[in-house]
Amino acid sequence: MIFKIFRILFACLLFLKSSNIFGQDTTAHIDPSKPTNLYNRLSNNIEYNFLRNGNRTFGYRANFVWASPGKHHSAQVELPLLYATSSKKWGLSDIRIRYYWIPYRNYSRKPGAFGLVFDGYMPTGNYEDGLGRGRLIAAPGLYTAFIFSKISIFPIISYLYNGVIMDNKISENNKKSFNGYIVQSVLVYRFNKKSYLDCTPGFMKNSYTNNGRNDVVLEGNYLYMVKKNKIQIGCFARRYFYGRNTTLRASIRIYF
Repeated sequence: MIFKIFRILFACLLFLKSSNIFGQDTTAHIDPSKPTNLYNRLSNNIEYNFLRNGNRTFGYRANFVWASPGKHHSAQVELPLLYATSSKKWGLSDIRIRYYWIPYRNYSRKPGAFGLVFDGYMPTGNYEDGLGRGRLIAAPGLYTAFIFSKISIFPIISYLYNGVIMDNKISENNKKSFNGYIVQSVLVYRFNKKSYLDCTPGFMKNSYTNNGRNDVVLEGNYLYMVKKNKIQIGCFARRYFYGRNTTLRASIRIYF
């Protein structure tokens, strides 16, 4: 399975090289440390997940982002190809879809930006094989930004919808849908033009990560630009404290 992951990653790099991604640096500086800055990019991630029941999943996750020419809209698609130790099966996990609309952006003011965000998971992973949650998840919300020199704060509040688990082998009581909300804030410390660290604490009311009960989540992400405006490497960690789910990733992002 690991060889398949690296073959996919290698194929992506060859495609991007043929598209002149590794060509001359552009003169304009991009700043991905601000989530409200929208850029075209492909992120390749090697991922390992520790699940609450002692099972594991690991594999490759691709994240493609398209940004509109005016940088006011972006659409993101995440495609995870994972191996589940519970079933010893490999396959597509739940596809994640994100959309950002940032109609206002002026970092000299406070707030420095605001807009709408949509985050969702499609139930494309096989629930019985341990590759997916088996339910549709949707979280539309509001986004804003406060910029303070090296430190930036990006609060988000979202409504959370968790659909019915689509598996006939589960009792009706255990697969019902429920509603909630998410309150979180991306906290960014920018070391310099090349590197930054972000930390995202959040509270989830009626969370899909904890069988409809509340959960607390903490994410951390460090990224370093190894080739100006082109290639960025990083590492990521996330912990759902009540859901007892931990994710670790190593990534390479390519901007174009």
